[in-house]
Amino acid sequence: MGHDNSPWISLTADPRVMYNIYGEGSGIAGNGAHGYIAVDLSRVSSDTVNAGVHLEVPDYIQELGLELGETAFRDKEILVKFSLHGGAIVQYWPAGTPLEKIMQDLGREL
Repeated sequence: MGHDNSPWISLTADPRVMYNIYGEGSGIAGNGAHGYIAVDLSRVSSDTVNAGVHLEVPDYIQELGLELGETAFRDKEILVKFSLHGGAIVQYWPAGTPLEKIMQDLGREL
């Protein structure tokens, strides 16, 4: 989720998106290889944008056929500008952790 030259760190509010689209459940080799994290957004000190809720894409960009707003909505994307300090990371799961375990640890149902 993101580009190398962007100041934004891309997160998702949905663990299923994290795992099934960008993680090991996607079937793409290497996805999820570094594990997974849970972030407490109240502990993030830099700017954040809940792109999944209100990313406005100008008409001239939409005319190009790009799916910018659609993927942000689908992926429940949250953007954090520049850095994500360790205090905001409240949980880490190593690669190979099943989605069921992640959901259980977060107190969510699958």
